[in-house]
Order: sequence, then structure tokens, then C-alpha cells
Amino acid sequence: MRRTPAASTAGVLIALMASLPLSAWAQTTAKPAVGKPAAAKPAPAPVAAPTAAKANALGSGAAGGPLLTRDELRSCLKQEETIRNRITELEAQREPLAAEKSAIGAEQQAVRDERVKIDDLRKVADELGVRFKAYGTRVEALNARVAEFNASNRTGASAERQRVEMNTEQAALVTERATLEAERQRLSTQSEEVIRVYNAKVTALEARVTDWNDRNAKWADRSAAVESDRKGWLASCSDRRYREDDEIAIRKEK
Repeated sequence: MRRTPAASTAGVLIALMASLPLSAWAQTTAKPAVGKPAAAKPAPAPVAAPTAAKANALGSGAAGGPLLTRDELRSCLKQEETIRNRITELEAQREPLAAEKSAIGAEQQAVRDERVKIDDLRKVADELGVRFKAYGTRVEALNARVAEFNASNRTGASAERQRVEMNTEQAALVTERATLEAERQRLSTQSEEVIRVYNAKVTALEARVTDWNDRNAKWADRSAAVESDRKGWLASCSDRRYREDDEIAIRKEK
């Protein structure tokens, strides 16, 4: 509380308060469908954490307005104390929110890294698909040769050599088919696990972001309410003169 030096029986009510900034994450992640990787949408650039409230001397103009009554002074002092406490409480809540937002950012990066594994598996699957297609082409060609051979009813040493060659190729194709099927099974099992982990991480991250947004929105609403009350206090109490005797009496009441 500061008093005007020119008067020993009167003071001017001045408060040290600050406007609290608002913040909102407004950020979501894509929820993937179970059983397949969902493309996690890139998160928008995070909103800057609310800056620390700075205390500024308010109502620094010349004292004016009618003298506060004792009841008005009591109300103004009580309001000032309440608003100060609310600002202090909001500031204490702001830092954990900002720290958690940084942790969420790190978790988002981990999800993006997990997505890279899925992309790598997709490349392997594409390569395996090319090999399956080549295998199918060879099977079709062999079937055509066998059909032509059977229709020709050829005999002799040359025909026997062709029969042996086709049987050998057929055996090679059977082996190749078994190899391809085994690789496809391994890839399918591996992909299912990687996708399961990825989906779980994305779902958990989405829930965490939603929860943070809800809590941050409530913090912003409380901040706006404090700012509104602070401006109301400025309008009704700041730079108002009062009697020192009234202040002393009010302090004694406590």
C-alpha cells in the first residue's frame, strides 16, 4: 500500500497486478483404425507456453475520484488480496502445463519414429509382392509349356529331356513358393505387432492431448476471469484516495 507523501491522513490505493496471458494447444492426433496403421496427421506448430505474468505498477496517474468510504476501502483491499492469490495460483499451475506440453511433443516424435518402422515394413512387403508376381509369371509359362508338350505327344530322347527339364523347374517353383509363403507369414506377424504398438501409442497420445487441452482450456478460462476481475478492480479501486484511520481500523479487524 502506498500513501501520498503530501498528506498524513490520506492515502491512494494502488495495486501491483498483471494481465495473465491465455494459451491453448488446439492440437490433435489421428486415431488409427485397429488392424492397420493410420497415418498420424502432422501436429500443428505448438502454441507458445504462456509467459510469466509481470508485475506492473497500475494506476500511476494522479489520484482522483471521491474518497473511499471505510466499507469501500475494506472491499477494495479484500478484492486486491483475493485477485493476487488467484494470480499466484494460476502461475503455479501454468508451469506444469508448459512442462507437460514439452513432454507431449517428445511423445509425438516417438510416434513419428514408430511410423517409420511401418513404412520400412511396407517397402519390404512391396518387394515381396514383386517376387510373388515374378513367381506367378514363371508358373504360367511352365503351365503353357506342359500343355503344349502334352498336346504334341512327342516321344524319344529329346522329348524325355524336355520332360525332365519341366519336372525340375516345377520342383524349383514348389520350393520357391514355400520360401515366399514363409517370408510372407513372417512379415505378416511382424507387421501386426508393429502396427499394434503404433496404434496403441497413437491412441494413448490422442487421449493425453485431449486431456491436456481440456485442462489448459479451464486454466485459460480462470485466467480470463481473473483478468476481468482485475480490470474491474482497476475501475473501482485503483488510484482512489482513502483515510489512513480507516485503513488502520481495517487492519486491526484482522
